[in-house]
Amino acid sequence: MSFFEDDEEEQLQEDLTVPRRRPGPRSQRGSGRRRGPRNRGPRGRSPLPRVLVILAAVVILVLIASIGIKSCVDQRTVSEYRDYFNAVGSITKDSDAIGQQLSGIFQNPSPQVRQSLEAKLGDFQKASNQILARAKAINPPDAFKQENNWFVASMQFRVRGLNGLQPAMLNALGAQDNNAGAAQISHEMLILLAGDVVYDEFFYQPCQKELGQEQISDIKVPESKFLEDAELAGQETGVAVLEKLKGGPTAQVTGLHGVALVGVKAEPSGNPLQPSSQNNLKAAGSLTFQVEVENQGEATETNVPVSITLTAPSRPNPQKIEGQIPSIAPNERKTIDLSGLAADPSSEVTILSVSCGPVPGEKNLQNNSAQYKVVFG
Repeated sequence: MSFFEDDEEEQLQEDLTVPRRRPGPRSQRGSGRRRGPRNRGPRGRSPLPRVLVILAAVVILVLIASIGIKSCVDQRTVSEYRDYFNAVGSITKDSDAIGQQLSGIFQNPSPQVRQSLEAKLGDFQKASNQILARAKAINPPDAFKQENNWFVASMQFRVRGLNGLQPAMLNALGAQDNNAGAAQISHEMLILLAGDVVYDEFFYQPCQKELGQEQISDIKVPESKFLEDAELAGQETGVAVLEKLKGGPTAQVTGLHGVALVGVKAEPSGNPLQPSSQNNLKAAGSLTFQVEVENQGEATETNVPVSITLTAPSRPNPQKIEGQIPSIAPNERKTIDLSGLAADPSSEVTILSVSCGPVPGEKNLQNNSAQYKVVFG
């Protein structure tokens, strides 16, 4: 019952208990003293305190509701983070398992391991490509979108390293000179090692910092390590691995081995580049260069590496593209197209470095590379 209903009941009781006066003549009724408002004593209190109590209750209810809403939002955020890092952990666990198997091959090589090496490396490639697809399919929380790009990049490093390791290993096993083969193997292993550095520096540590700033302590960022030991990427390790896979040290390669850079043409103009003068080229979003290589040795060479590097004063990091000539016979010349470099119109002089080889057993490296001064207009 409200305080308005209390007043109505009180007025009704007074009307029943006070005797009614008979109405007198109209003149007498008008001449009487006008009565003022009736003092109802303590039962006529102001309604303000009750209104204040109601307002206080409403404020408390609003605060409780807002706290509950914030709690729900926090729980939803934590749940989203947990799901994300669980997905990352599942991917890194499968990827690290491949790295452990590869590390085991390098730590315990033998002629028996060599028999199944090609198939194993092929399986590693296939599995890593599937893992990379899973990494790209993850939808990260907004707080970790930038770090997730580095996570995907670390998986790409692993795919790239494994794709290059198989031909490098097979090429080295087919050659007699272990030093040259080990150099190619070490190059690919260093790419795998770079993937570990990228994961730790640009994903693991920044994510840990973000969770700490948000005061979330019950979620851990998964750790990941592909190569169990950084020494596995060294060239000396590669030499030792090749010796054990082959059953012992091998003799140096007999006969002459070597490739030479014949020349470079820029497309679409088709003009050959001159190493002794400035070359003016038209700037384009994607440049294509035709690199011609000659086998000046006495044996067929396989998987001959070819690379182009563009260095510009205005760019902090050089641009580099790589390719391979699958096979080239003695005295044969082959051309490989390399594209992907970007250049803007400028008056500055850039340096285009082109190299091919070395191949196993190659001693003379003076004709393997050249540098060209290029201005893009």
